This record gives sequence, structure tokens and C-alpha cells, in this order.
Amino acid sequence: MVSGILRYMRALTLLFVTVVVRADDRTQKLIENLAGAADAFQKNAPQVVGREVFHQRTMVSPPRRRGFRVGKATEQMLDPYWQEREIVSQYGFALLGPSLHEIRQVTYVDGKQVADERRAQDDLARLITASDDERRRRSLQQFEKYGMRGGVTDFGQLLLLFRRANIERYEITYVGPPVVAPTRIEVFRYKQIDGPRALSVYQAGQAQRLSVEGEIWVRQSDGSPFRLTMNATDASGEQNVRQEAVVDYAQSEFGTVLPAKVSHRELRAGEVTVENTFT
Repeated sequence: MVSGILRYMRALTLLFVTVVVRADDRTQKLIENLAGAADAFQKNAPQVVGREVFHQRTMVSPPRRRGFRVGKATEQMLDPYWQEREIVSQYGFALLGPSLHEIRQVTYVDGKQVADERRAQDDLARLITASDDERRRRSLQQFEKYGMRGGVTDFGQLLLLFRRANIERYEITYVGPPVVAPTRIEVFRYKQIDGPRALSVYQAGQAQRLSVEGEIWVRQSDGSPFRLTMNATDASGEQNVRQEAVVDYAQSEFGTVLPAKVSHRELRAGEVTVENTFT
């Protein structure tokens, strides 16, 4: 009886060690493939210009309406409502200091043309190849100019978190068996444990940076990035503010995967206040 239990325990131990080793092998393979994809993105993305459609839903609190009752002024509180906006831009990536950032030249706002698309594309190309960091910084704030809220940027290059020079800043673990969706996917979890905070949030011209965590989805066939998710929480203010994003990547003809769609939500005190979709 005792020998049978010991054999069973040894079998369980061997199974556990095998599972751990397999998971570690998967993680090491992921790190190599992810770092290669990120380095290729860093090299090739600044040579590509695209067209972006950005749709935003924002929870807006209307101004108080003043009324009169029995000769005395009263304030009527109106219910918050969802406000929707849409911006179309010429879109690309450019170096700002040592880092790659999204830059845009807006062409349509809520269906109204504000700039010629061909001219905007030419202006964007000049902005990408120029060395004028101040102009690039101003381009980062274009959305605020058109009244957009929740100025979170730099989702498209979320993949760059995992360049060879950066990847040691993240703890990466294997989550579980492949997911069929319908592409066969392997899922990993990451969490930032070191280095500068990875997420840029622009509010009223000021940049705030937050640490991130989330999931990495890769294609089982070749290990290329399929989806990155990101969560970041700022608990420093009166309200707990949480940023959530999902970035889908697609293979391109330019030697790298490129962002195809980004979904972002901002939550304050657990309530959704902003929803952004970039395609």
C-alpha cells in the first residue's frame, strides 16, 4: 500500500515537472518570437502610412439648468448622456526622442472635412521624416483640439513593450491550452515589474504614464502576435481610474504585423465613462 502511494506521488511529481518544463519552453519560445516581431515593427512601421477611423462614445454630464420657483432660483440636475464623435485621420508612426509614437493628421470630424486627404498624407510623411520634435508633440494633441476626451494614445505600437531591450521588464507566464477562435491561439499573461511606466495618457496637454498588465495572444502556427490586451489603473486621484484596451494585429505585406483594430475603455470608480474604437 505504501509503495503504491509512493509510486503515485512520484508520478504526480513527474507530471508536474513535465507541465512546468513545457510551459517554460512555450514561454521562452514566445519571448523569442515576440521580441523578433517587436523589433521588426520598430524598423518597418515608420515607413507605413494608413487611414484611421476613430469612434468615441463619452459619458457627458450636461450643465445645470437654472429655473425659477416661487421667485427663488433653483438648479435642475439633468441626467448624463452618451455623446458620440468620429474622427478620420492619416495615421503613422514617428520617433519622438528615443521612442516611437502614433501621429495623425485629421481630415474629417463628425463627417465634416477639415483637411484635404492627399495634403494631410503629404504633411504626415514630412512629419515622420523630419526632425522637428515640437511639431510631433503638437500632433499628439490634435484630438483634444476637436473636443475628444480620454486622450489615451500609443496603442498601435503596444507590441513595442516586448522589444529585446524591454522584455525583461515584464513577467510573462503561460495561461493554458490553445484557444480556438477560429485561429488556433496560445495565451500568455504579462505584468510590468520594472522600468518606466508603459502607458501614456494625455489630459489637458499633460502626459501621465501608468504601469500595465494584460494578455498576449499568439498564433500557434508561427508564434506571431494576434492580440494584446492591456489594463492599467491610476489610484492616485479622488477616483480610481482604469484604462482597458484590446489591440488586434494582422499580417501585412511590409515585413511586420500592423495594428488592425483597437478597443479602449476608461472607467472611473468602476463606471465606464469613455469608449474608443480605432480601426
